[in-house]
Amino acid sequence: MAMSMALRRLSSTSNTSIRPLFNGGSFYPMYSVSSQAAVEKDRSRVNWIKQLNEPLEAVDPEIADIIELEKARQWKGLELIPSENFTSVSVMQAVGSVMTNKYSEGYPGARYYGGNEYIDMAELLCQKRALEAFRLDPTKWGVNVQSLSGSPANFQAYTALLKPHERIMALDLPHGGHLSHGYQTDTKKISAVSIFFETMPYRLDESTGYIDYDQLEKSAALFRPKLIVAGASAYARLYDYARIRKVCDKQKAIMLADMAHISGLVAAGVIPSPFEYADIVTTTTHKSLRGPRGAMIFYRKGVKEINKQGKEVSFGLSYL
Repeated sequence: MAMSMALRRLSSTSNTSIRPLFNGGSFYPMYSVSSQAAVEKDRSRVNWIKQLNEPLEAVDPEIADIIELEKARQWKGLELIPSENFTSVSVMQAVGSVMTNKYSEGYPGARYYGGNEYIDMAELLCQKRALEAFRLDPTKWGVNVQSLSGSPANFQAYTALLKPHERIMALDLPHGGHLSHGYQTDTKKISAVSIFFETMPYRLDESTGYIDYDQLEKSAALFRPKLIVAGASAYARLYDYARIRKVCDKQKAIMLADMAHISGLVAAGVIPSPFEYADIVTTTTHKSLRGPRGAMIFYRKGVKEINKQGKEVSFGLSYL
């Protein structure tokens, strides 16, 4: 919900002199004015492009009908897919706003195109709220809020941190893992992650239904991964983040926690948080956070340790 709330608050705190421009169904005024009377005067002189200001049902009734059918399907059925979302009207208003018109390649204050001052405001506010939602210190954590969904967010993290064909360990897909963690079969590399990187799964102890941490540690000692993923899409138990942190420390591996399916519970404080142990944390925004479709990459900042020479060693993750 962080992304949606960022845009919603930005809208509510905008200069009131421009708000009348968007009343009465018109989204494309010619220029800014300072009063409602001036707006009406300008409207009388302007031939608005009809299609830009007509509702969807008037412009494309076929698509409008399909959307209504989907709305009815969602409200009349009982949704049993845990990762599906029921977002709010305010979120849909935010993602359907004039923000969609703007190219915003780059980061706040460093865009490729001009005219991004309000995009920057929204993105910075979104980052601030994302950190607040998980009770994170902004001097110790940063967050990238630009990812389109969870799988690209994970792949972006891997490619930022690893070289091609470096090694990743993650929970096996048939044991509750996710495709974006590098799943492959004995005969075929299924995901792009398994093509670009060498991957090895860890699994459950099938007699208990819990992750076999002892075997994970043994496998890591042999495989020597550069990164270990702590996260799942269909694992009904809590992760022992402290145990995986110890394995990562032994192998000098990066710990990435993928909390996409449980981030709402983490934000609410009802299950353990991975932030105490992980170097990188990824999550979607459209599952239990109830926001628009998207994802976030949290990363540690600042000093990681003091080396033997007495020099500070940073986490070096800020380029995410």
